[in-house]
Amino acid sequence: MPKNEEFDIDKEIERISKKTNISMKKSEYSFENQIKKLDAEIDRIMDDKLNEFDDTKKASLDYLSIDYNDFTISRYKEKLKKI
Repeated sequence: MPKNEEFDIDKEIERISKKTNISMKKSEYSFENQIKKLDAEIDRIMDDKLNEFDDTKKASLDYLSIDYNDFTISRYKEKLKKI
């Protein structure tokens, strides 16, 4: 480095620090966005699972609420007795 060009350490550190800070902020925002996307996906999956559970529960309750005096069921019972 020529003598007439002085190397200012403080300015160089400040320049590097700015670049580093900008890179860190970009990484931080990217990470936060990925976490938000994952949270949204987890929420969506949980909602789907709850809906599936409700559907399964509804089907079970519908099965349990079948009237055993129904004509069709009586007919099937009679057929089974014949067999």
